[in-house]
Amino acid sequence: MGIEYEEIAKLAQKYIAGRPTVVLGCGASIPYGLPSMFDLAEALLEKVEINDDVWTTFKVKLEETKDLEKSLHEVELNKSVLKCIVEETWRITAQKDIEIYNRLMVGSTELVLSRLFQFLLRTANPQLFVVTTNYDRLAEYAANMANAEVFTGFTSGWIQRFVSEDISAIQTRRNTGFEGRIHVLKVHGSLDWFLNHASEPIAIPLAHEIPSSFQPLIVTPGISKYREVHKNPFRTIMTQCDAILKTAHSYFCIGFGFNDEHVQPILVNRVRRDNIPIIIVTKELTSGARQAFLENPPSKFLIVEEHEKGTTVYCPENPSGQHLEGRKLWTLPEFLNMLLGEEGGM
Repeated sequence: MGIEYEEIAKLAQKYIAGRPTVVLGCGASIPYGLPSMFDLAEALLEKVEINDDVWTTFKVKLEETKDLEKSLHEVELNKSVLKCIVEETWRITAQKDIEIYNRLMVGSTELVLSRLFQFLLRTANPQLFVVTTNYDRLAEYAANMANAEVFTGFTSGWIQRFVSEDISAIQTRRNTGFEGRIHVLKVHGSLDWFLNHASEPIAIPLAHEIPSSFQPLIVTPGISKYREVHKNPFRTIMTQCDAILKTAHSYFCIGFGFNDEHVQPILVNRVRRDNIPIIIVTKELTSGARQAFLENPPSKFLIVEEHEKGTTVYCPENPSGQHLEGRKLWTLPEFLNMLLGEEGGM
């Protein structure tokens, strides 16, 4: 027997009642024009020109697979090639990010994440934790649009320094003018973050270009990632991320592929071992997500992904999935409409 729309809504509301930790992957940003891994691969092939044998080898692999993550895992890059790829990735992503920011400022686009944040902050203790593998600033924009203060690990201001302070020590503080606080834990770095000429991590909000002699602090997939995450700010942020994931009451994952070796293990283990509820909203489940949750389903989960006629829904009652025609619950706007009861199931 299939699960009805109203039952899906009740299950989602039940799982989200404990104010989940929100986990964002690239699928949360792609609908707004941020590049996918495929888009980045295409752009890098077009824009990067280096006379280097390592780049030639990597380029052949990238042209063959059009899979940036896979190629970065299979070809070990030298420092000069990696530097070029990181800088070009920053430029490609920053351009799209700033375009979105400009559209937000003139009111020609909205971030549905801000609706989610507003809903989750309606509590006696208006505080939320967001874990993201994205470099872009959509989570920060959405938080401010939800009238929430944002903390990413750096001080406020136009030239920001990194503060390696335990999140638990700052949970109760909130500055005047904000109705809540959102901690955005950017485990792979941010477009705002750079290593300066003294090798100190600093943040420069909305930089339109990479400052001279500065290095973008974004971690690309692949072999080099394991070296970079042992340095600050990544080391401290990963430690804080682990603590948040280990104490979360539930998880709400949006466009997250479950391919990240840092975030995935704790999350999956807690869903299985501690029966922590999880909601996954995505266009297409990755093989990693299918393996983690559908081969041996946990006891509390709700997953929605795109189906050609609507949505495929997976839950404890239907772990093999059922099709819900005519509804795009795999998109965050429609999922939120269901969650908030704003369309009444019509």
